[in-house]
Amino acid sequence: MTLITEIAIDKFRSGKESAFKNLYDKYFDALFLFGLKFIPNSEAVEDLVQESFIKLWERRKSFYHEATLKAFLYKSVRNACLNYIDHQKVTQKYEKNADTDVSSNDYFLNNVIEEEVNRMIAETFQKLPESARKIYLLSLKGLKNAEIAEDLNISVNTVKTQKQRANKFLKENLKDLFTMLFFM
Repeated sequence: MTLITEIAIDKFRSGKESAFKNLYDKYFDALFLFGLKFIPNSEAVEDLVQESFIKLWERRKSFYHEATLKAFLYKSVRNACLNYIDHQKVTQKYEKNADTDVSSNDYFLNNVIEEEVNRMIAETFQKLPESARKIYLLSLKGLKNAEIAEDLNISVNTVKTQKQRANKFLKENLKDLFTMLFFM
């Protein structure tokens, strides 16, 4: 590393924007071409490279040598490109499914029903006494009665009783919902 580069790195670390601009000018084109090897979309790559420079600026105080700075930039651009590719795959998969489903009446009706069912269950669940609600939630997380009793510092029989009461309460208050869903 030359003395000029060490001075430039020191200026960059201390927050001199001119030193940052020099680094940007020096590495942008190479990083842009590097990003294009992953993503054939120049606008997206340009954004990702700029975001990498923003990350570099935010972490500027941790760079003492040009080699680590350069490695950070290339790794940052690579990771950003891979994340972009993954995001595009998810987006394309969703759009593919959404194109066929979203416009249909069945899709609309199913989503309305799903949201209403979730709302009704949540409302009913909130009506449970707090102790029963806590025990039921821990049970839904997969904890055994003994584990719940130990966590809440209560007897195993109390856990069993509260779960039975909660089950009975939920069945009674959601019976119309089950009937409605059965006919749908």
